Amino acid sequence: MQRTPLLLSLQQQALDSRRMGEELARALGADMAGAVQPGRFADGCWTLGASSSAVAAKLKLYVPLLLRRLRQAGWAVDRIQVRVAAPQSQGGGVRAEAPAQASAAPAAVRERLRALRERL
Repeated sequence: MQRTPLLLSLQQQALDSRRMGEELARALGADMAGAVQPGRFADGCWTLGASSSAVAAKLKLYVPLLLRRLRQAGWAVDRIQVRVAAPQSQGGGVRAEAPAQASAAPAAVRERLRALRERL
């Protein structure tokens, strides 16, 4: 396979994103980091995919901390964009209803939601 400049650039972006993801895991802890998927890193913007809107909201609170830590580690990150990751479809484009226990949200978030459901 011929290595073109575009392919090499994409490979470097993926490698950078994975390495920054390791720093993210150290900053957020295992529960929260497990619900976040490192995405594209290009032109100083790093995109992160959150497993749910609750995780995305919480992750946005961590953006200043993450930017500071990444910059201290030597990464040229200007901003972090957080998006809710699209759910994976199962089979011929028809999404199956996911069971309630299959949430990818961190344990603390699931527990808080369960407590709110019980109160209502």
